[in-house]
Amino acid sequence: MLIRTLSFCLASLGLLAAVSPRASAQADAAAPAPIGSAEAAPAAPEVAAPSPADTAAPAEATAASPAAPTDAASAAPSPAAAPLAASREGLPRLEQKPSASIPDPLGRAGMAAESTNIGVMAAGGANFPDAKPGARTPEERGAKRFSDEVYLFSRPDAESGNMEQLSVGKMPRALGYAATARISMGMIVAGGCNEQGHLQTVTKVECLGTDGQREWQFTELPELPVPVAYAAFVERGGKLYVFGGQESPDAVSASRRSFVFNPSLPKEGWKELAPIPGEGRMLATAGSCGGKIYLTGGCSLHANAAGAAERSYLSETLCYDPEEDQWKRVADAPATIVGAAGPMPTGLGELYLIGGDPGDYYRASLAGQAPEQHPGQSRTIYAYRPETDSWSVAGELSTGVATAPAVVLGEASPLELLVISGETAPGVRTPLINRVQVHRDDIESVENAVLLTPWLAIGLGVIALLLALRKGLRSKPLPKFDSTKGPGKWAWIAVAVLWVVVMLNYFDRQLLAVLNTSITRGENGIAMTQAQFGQVTSAFLIVYAALSPVGGYLADRFSRKFIIMCSLVVWSVVTWLTGKAETYEELLIARSAMGISEAFYIPAALALISDYHRGSTRSMATGLHMSGIYAGQILAGYGAMMAGEPCMLGWRLTFEAFGFIGVAYAIIVVIFLRDPEAAKDGEAAPAASEGAELKPAASNNFSMAQVLRSLFTGRAMAMLLIMYAFAGFANWFLMNWYPRLLQDMFGLSEAEAGPQATSWINIAKFAAVLGAAVIADRWYLRNRNARAYVPGICFCIAGPCVILAMAPSLGIAIPLGLTVTLALVSMQGVAQGSLDATLMPVLRSHIDERFSATGYGLLNLTSVGAGALVSWLGGKLMDENIALSVPLATAGVMMVFCGLLFFMLPKHKA
Repeated sequence: MLIRTLSFCLASLGLLAAVSPRASAQADAAAPAPIGSAEAAPAAPEVAAPSPADTAAPAEATAASPAAPTDAASAAPSPAAAPLAASREGLPRLEQKPSASIPDPLGRAGMAAESTNIGVMAAGGANFPDAKPGARTPEERGAKRFSDEVYLFSRPDAESGNMEQLSVGKMPRALGYAATARISMGMIVAGGCNEQGHLQTVTKVECLGTDGQREWQFTELPELPVPVAYAAFVERGGKLYVFGGQESPDAVSASRRSFVFNPSLPKEGWKELAPIPGEGRMLATAGSCGGKIYLTGGCSLHANAAGAAERSYLSETLCYDPEEDQWKRVADAPATIVGAAGPMPTGLGELYLIGGDPGDYYRASLAGQAPEQHPGQSRTIYAYRPETDSWSVAGELSTGVATAPAVVLGEASPLELLVISGETAPGVRTPLINRVQVHRDDIESVENAVLLTPWLAIGLGVIALLLALRKGLRSKPLPKFDSTKGPGKWAWIAVAVLWVVVMLNYFDRQLLAVLNTSITRGENGIAMTQAQFGQVTSAFLIVYAALSPVGGYLADRFSRKFIIMCSLVVWSVVTWLTGKAETYEELLIARSAMGISEAFYIPAALALISDYHRGSTRSMATGLHMSGIYAGQILAGYGAMMAGEPCMLGWRLTFEAFGFIGVAYAIIVVIFLRDPEAAKDGEAAPAASEGAELKPAASNNFSMAQVLRSLFTGRAMAMLLIMYAFAGFANWFLMNWYPRLLQDMFGLSEAEAGPQATSWINIAKFAAVLGAAVIADRWYLRNRNARAYVPGICFCIAGPCVILAMAPSLGIAIPLGLTVTLALVSMQGVAQGSLDATLMPVLRSHIDERFSATGYGLLNLTSVGAGALVSWLGGKLMDENIALSVPLATAGVMMVFCGLLFFMLPKHKA
């Protein structure tokens, strides 16, 4: 009773932490420093009114002030326009933080910048280095100069905001006002302009190596269909979307054209999308939220009486649906904004329209009424919430800017928004990097709770040890099997309790593959190649394979409940540590440690279930337990929605939260999981199965050598090892690379490919593991070999289906779409489900049942060893630009051989 009370106390501690944010966070929220306070905000720059030639120039923003109403020259207001929200209670709160500056003291407008997993990358931009002090005219400012420098900065220091310059390189060409997209160790830079005109070029910019040994690499990619600068752009699902802009320096109309490019499939080039409704626009801003893309502000162009381009400032906001390739109008922005920080940062369910030029000064200049001193660019941060189609004022910048890139750091609360350099007034730049944090208290409460995970795990480990010591750590012989009695309620309770454990195990395994893109190239990702990512998954599998026989051996000698409890506690801590990893090496160590946990769980769990279910319910019980694997994999397919929209936990906090959940669930395991009743004194132990060498003994004192001699009596064990390795090649490949394979074959995003890759194949496994269990158990009553025949038939059918599904990507002209491909590959799920339901019963029918955990551990060794090989191979092939369909087609051939071997196992007489 004392131990159970201790368990509930530990659970209460975790619950208390989940609802109680740290006192320091509450104190910060109670009196936040006002954004753009008088302390931080510099005085408005003293800049003379632009000449008429300046005001007509379409190349960059020319004015800014607090938001002003749209005039007759601007777009008509939308009838759907929503008023500004009066309160932001319960919404994310913004807080200004100390920040750094770029190395150029003049600052630059129109830089290209992205957050990568190696730091913040910023390139190009333009300024007026020859301007005279107090310049009032274009002649006094001199020529606009474009830069070819590219910088790599560290992330801002949490307190000071300082950003260390890690490296500097030279772009193939000077440029500014380009579109960008993030990649693993760099960014894509598309279009833009320089002194020679507007650009059509697309360049992949990468910074390879480590500190002190960095090397810049530039790769030219397929060009844009037309030259374009000043376009709105956003990355969604790994694809770069480009909207509008200006196609030539002297154009008197803005572009309506829209394009998309998938950096993962560069050979496909650019695809043209539905054009922007209404007039074309340039210097607009785009952002992505909830699977949709939002385009707001900017200006259209038309020729004035002199034939020069003149602007009409816009407040119209449009929503683009990438799946339907359609536009619709939503609530207009509260002001006509040109050149806001782009792309619009997405923060915890909101899009932020930062700074920009509302157009007051420009319109006044056209009317000849401009004040002599420019008021400076807008400091206002507007928030658009797609859920309610409403705008609100979220805060202010310390320095108003336009035509500056916006970069988001982090994935969960607090997010950091960086607005890098930019224009403060016509011809004037600032080197300052505006830094704003976005906080959401409910997410930060979760972060506080999961910090207790390792301490709760230690407490539960002590409880598990005390329980085991009280009942004895050694395993005990089982009583004789009585076929007239059912397995009892505790037998089914064990299946139910362990179903959740195995679901969590496989959720973690699959989640790593689903979040490949976020982990390897996300805002808060880890710098690594795809081959290194394959090594991370392989490291887990190698340790898992190597220790599976050890885990099985210990489960045969010691309390299986104790082994399971230890495994779950280790799993919880390692899952939590996965979210804490900052480098490739740390992630490699964490995932290797996960192999220890799982190597001890599966043999012990299946052996415990088989101990309880020794008659005709064995396949059903095993199948029910193994169905938890598929439930975990299906759930992991939606992990992108937990890490991203709508939950916005980020990939790190998602792993940390499930580590906490594992610790909490361990309390249920302590209370409800039991080892089977041991044989009473004088009662004989279970008899050995056919072909086993050892004779029954009342004691379980045996050496590993004795166990191995017993297992390998006859050819059955060797055949099973080969079969399970062949089956594992396909199964582990699909677990680790199927989401990425679908992205490459069909151009899907991470969020789209994740559910498709995990749902259908695991639904097939789920159905098959239950259906095959029923069929095998009933057929077994008439044919003792039925439990081997069922998976044999399934594998012989599934192998050719997998080969056929990969045919189009191997150059064979068979018109298969996504739906047919998913259906064919899901046949592997049917085969694997049938194997999972019957493998332990088949194994125990060919070996001494006392050594079933060790035998299963050896099977895991070969299957997972094959998985480690194919996991590394998948990443290696990707880095070599070889299609992932090649190893999967090979796996289909192996599946056919696996099925045939099932029919060649030693036969049992009826």
